[in-house]
Amino acid sequence: MRNQRRMLEAKERAELLGRANGESAHVLRIFDEEAQAMQSVRNTSRMLQESFSTGTAILSKYAEQRERLKRAQRKALDVLNRVGLSNSVLRLIERRNRVDRWIKYVGMFLTVIILYFFWKWTR
Repeated sequence: MRNQRRMLEAKERAELLGRANGESAHVLRIFDEEAQAMQSVRNTSRMLQESFSTGTAILSKYAEQRERLKRAQRKALDVLNRVGLSNSVLRLIERRNRVDRWIKYVGMFLTVIILYFFWKWTR
């Protein structure tokens, strides 16, 4: 009887230990998956911050270039006016400036559309 009880206790102990190890492996697997998900979120956040800072730098450089080009255009128009260039040539330059502005805005719009579709594609 004592022997039987010891055998039964040993069997129950082995069963409980087996269950504990099996469940702990499952819990460890869940924690590992969560850790991988958090690492992925950190990497994505870092990449988005880098993209944002790159975009901000590009926009500031474009603003600087725009100001430089405006100054150059003003100087060129001043020089041309002093030289006495005809009004038709000045109107031609201004029309070209309007066409360039449209090309710029269409290019910006297309860039935004392409970035949107790229963002959708990567999600």
